[in-house]
Amino acid sequence: MNTKHRISIVFALALVFGGKAFGQEWEYSIEYNLSDAEATHQYCAYEMSDGRVMVCAAQCFQSGSQTGYIYPPHPALIALSSEGEVLAQNNYFKQGYWGASWFPYVFEKDNGEIYMLTSYSPDHCYSYFNYFKNYDNPPIDAILGLYKLNDDLEIEQSYEYVFPIDTVEDMSSGYWRYNPCAASGNIFIHSAILDGDCIVGAYTKNVNSTSPVQGNDSLFFFKMSLGGDLLANVGISMVNHGLYAWQEMLRREHIVKTDYGYIYYNPMAPSFFVTASLLDNDNEPNKAGETGTVFYLDNDFNILRIRKFQQPDGNSTQNQCDNMAVLRSGHNTTYMATQANVHYTQSAEDCRLFEFDDDLDATQEYLSIVHQMERKTEEFDCVGISKSVAALDDHSILYCYTLNLGENFNGDSWIVIERLDENFDTISTVFISNGFDELWCMAESINTTIDGGVLLTYESHKTNNPNLTRTTVVKFPAESFVGIEEAHDNGLKVAIAYPNPGKDVLNIRTALQNAIVEVYDINGRLIHSQAITENVTAIGAEDWAKGVYVWKVMANSKEAECGKWIKE
Repeated sequence: MNTKHRISIVFALALVFGGKAFGQEWEYSIEYNLSDAEATHQYCAYEMSDGRVMVCAAQCFQSGSQTGYIYPPHPALIALSSEGEVLAQNNYFKQGYWGASWFPYVFEKDNGEIYMLTSYSPDHCYSYFNYFKNYDNPPIDAILGLYKLNDDLEIEQSYEYVFPIDTVEDMSSGYWRYNPCAASGNIFIHSAILDGDCIVGAYTKNVNSTSPVQGNDSLFFFKMSLGGDLLANVGISMVNHGLYAWQEMLRREHIVKTDYGYIYYNPMAPSFFVTASLLDNDNEPNKAGETGTVFYLDNDFNILRIRKFQQPDGNSTQNQCDNMAVLRSGHNTTYMATQANVHYTQSAEDCRLFEFDDDLDATQEYLSIVHQMERKTEEFDCVGISKSVAALDDHSILYCYTLNLGENFNGDSWIVIERLDENFDTISTVFISNGFDELWCMAESINTTIDGGVLLTYESHKTNNPNLTRTTVVKFPAESFVGIEEAHDNGLKVAIAYPNPGKDVLNIRTALQNAIVEVYDINGRLIHSQAITENVTAIGAEDWAKGVYVWKVMANSKEAECGKWIKE
């Protein structure tokens, strides 16, 4: 079901305590239930030169392998006008295949022509109508495909390259019964950038994850002209470089362009995956703290050098780097947004942003960290799944992440967008909060627009009905991130309280300076007041009675934000 609101609340629900309705420029949402036979999930949005917004999505169908489980995906695109109206929509279903890269990449040529890049692999979901053996001539190879599209998003020209993959069907039990396509061989595109009139990217050719394993996982760098010519396709062995092709760690943005070629970032396998066959290029197991490997490549993908990066507080058992994405700065360094589990158990992670000095001629074995920042709660926190950092024209950057999702994605979560200067000092912070609507949300991607605005794509669920999903693309004007009034005018908050409901501690998170927080009981009596000196202010509530409280953040003697907090 599609919902379109010109001026609305992001979650189509009321904000509490006088919060204004969202005044963002526009919003486009799609809602579905996991029991639906078919669904469209939006992942990221890009503005084209003519003002249209291309939304990269996945079209999913019931697999039949598990009740209420939508799987596997096929690439899909939605074209929105500059006002957020649907202009065209299409999905690119292929018989006997599934979209192994989940959602497609979209590129625009200088003359305005639109191209879609995606991959297909044989569909091994045996209870699914599209199972590859259901066809007279079942596919056995994977496809790397580039497609030129018309204004209606129909394919005008198709350029497909076929590659053999090693696989075996052995999905009789366990996790693989419900993810048979992930268990089988496939190719997964996890990076693609436009370099002149060419697409430069990387994909993994994965073998099956079941027993017996056939073949080796390989990493490929490719270059393809927008005319469809495959100019280069260079493969390296993952094993020889101590890499692990876990697709959950490989997302979308791993390559940056340099004056000599490219730099490719790859998260290294956590040490609990490292065996005798997963050694680094010194034939030694991964060292404690090592998180990833960096390949320096020339324009023909010859390896010029290999270095490593690491979490500064990593250890031998918790050193995983998830949802990693990189972005080249304007001064020849690289920003990397990621999440890590170095502090907590495997089910709880924090959000991190690094700036690396990845100069080719640097003498250090490890990349030098120029700047770093960490954002976390005591619950599961997550950077934008597809893209979490974007650059602005004034050299500041936007960093997008989700906090307080909870171990089972049942927390009172909120999406945070921080605007940072070149030194990672906070210029402004805004929150997209669900208030008391029993809804959790998670950022998918963030991108900037030609007029300085922001395109945010996110997913939200009702906590009492997690099968009901909404994915949304929203455009915020540039002024949303300037000041308190501007944030409020666009339905954003400048402070939040958590956990909510809570018990013995009330946390107030805000980037406001020269501010105080006040707490009132249900009768309007002031029971607590203190200065805000940190990003998070913890207030002890052990002696407070159970019930509803009102908190206010005052900045420059004016009310900047307020809300309700419940003590259980």
